[in-house]
Amino acid sequence: MRQFKEVDAFLFDLGGVIVDIDPNAAIEAFTKLGLNNLQERITHGHHNGLFKQYELGAISTDVFVQSIQNELPHKVDEKEIIEAWSKMLVDLPVSKVELLKQIVQQKPVYLLSNTNEIHRNVYRGMAAGYKDIEPIFTKAYYSYKIKLNKPDQDCFKYVVDHAGLTPERTLFLDDSQLNLDAAKALGFQTELVSKENPIELIFS
Repeated sequence: MRQFKEVDAFLFDLGGVIVDIDPNAAIEAFTKLGLNNLQERITHGHHNGLFKQYELGAISTDVFVQSIQNELPHKVDEKEIIEAWSKMLVDLPVSKVELLKQIVQQKPVYLLSNTNEIHRNVYRGMAAGYKDIEPIFTKAYYSYKIKLNKPDQDCFKYVVDHAGLTPERTLFLDDSQLNLDAAKALGFQTELVSKENPIELIFS
């Protein structure tokens, strides 16, 4: 595995980096329930409106579900709303989990994710053979818990202060250039993750 001599810790994004996501899958699922015109509210990394409120922990899961329910033309079961929102999370390859386990044996591995309670509960048990992958991380930070999200620099500053990180010696990996630019302005080393540059290749 590749060695990072000038790096003391790694800070990973979740969706699009560790978990394969598809916002359109959630949009399609909600459309089937009767909720339309979500293209501007559900995006790859920076949601808007109700979804951003939920991501920032400004509203609870119960309020989120009820708010969706109120927008639907007919009442559906709460489980259907949760399942529709969870469609965004497509896959968590075991290969990525195994890689994270290798990396954390060498240096601390932190998670910083713009996410919400429903998605957190889903991703933890997505990898085949793993009941919960969250304990693999040295520490996991979620936007809905810390009430801050990327690319807000205060979000990164919170993690730096809480985890005791030195930005210049921390590699931040994300699939959003907007988030990477914000981190880079604070001194972080950064790496853009994409289909062409997955973490398996970065750490090979």
